[in-house]
Amino acid sequence: RYRGPARGRPPLADVWLPDGPGPHPSVVWVHGGGFAVGHRQMKPMRYLATACRRAGMAVLSFDYRLVFRGGRLDEAVDDVVAAVEWWASQGDAYRLDPRRVALGGLSAGGCLMLLAAPRLQDRLAAAVSVFSLYDIAGLDRGPARLLGRLAAGPDPALRRARSPVAAAPLHRPLLVLHGTDDSLVPVAQAQAYVAQRQAAGLPTTARIYPGEPHAFFNVPQAPIAARAAADVTAWLRERLA
Repeated sequence: RYRGPARGRPPLADVWLPDGPGPHPSVVWVHGGGFAVGHRQMKPMRYLATACRRAGMAVLSFDYRLVFRGGRLDEAVDDVVAAVEWWASQGDAYRLDPRRVALGGLSAGGCLMLLAAPRLQDRLAAAVSVFSLYDIAGLDRGPARLLGRLAAGPDPALRRARSPVAAAPLHRPLLVLHGTDDSLVPVAQAQAYVAQRQAAGLPTTARIYPGEPHAFFNVPQAPIAARAAADVTAWLRERLA
């Protein structure tokens, strides 16, 4: 548990540790699920955690408050901050190097990660954003629009104000991954966010995958999963060296 219970639900976390005595670099992963569903043991989380552990990194994944269970967007962001702060306090227990911690998120989890990261500037060495939401107001198709309204309210201006595009920037290096055939979050959102950061002189690397959909880690046996995981681990190993 990384904080006290909320609404009677214990906030649980899982830890993956690499071989060796440490101190280890590490990455904290935030799961996706449209702010409404999902959990720390989802298939993409296990896949990325395994890849990072094999690359010599310790990993934390955790549950956070969801809107379908009475949570709010700001509470989920607070949970991300709490998880990273707790992880930073566990260096002795898990043989962690507190100077080499990254934060990553997938889809809605990437949105939460980017909203939380500016509050964690002193804790983080790098961040990874995987098929994330950057402008909640820009989700205007089908179920994505409904989830955006549930998470951030009915007012488009307010939804945009609560989005990463309007948040204080993370000054640490950021890796952005997105597929060009993402029908949930258009790749244009990722490209615009990368351009926004680069125009501000913030260190940003993009990996855009032609023909790939949203949630491409959902099928671990697909070639894109191995390729993207290799991109993530190689980039993290360099930044956390």
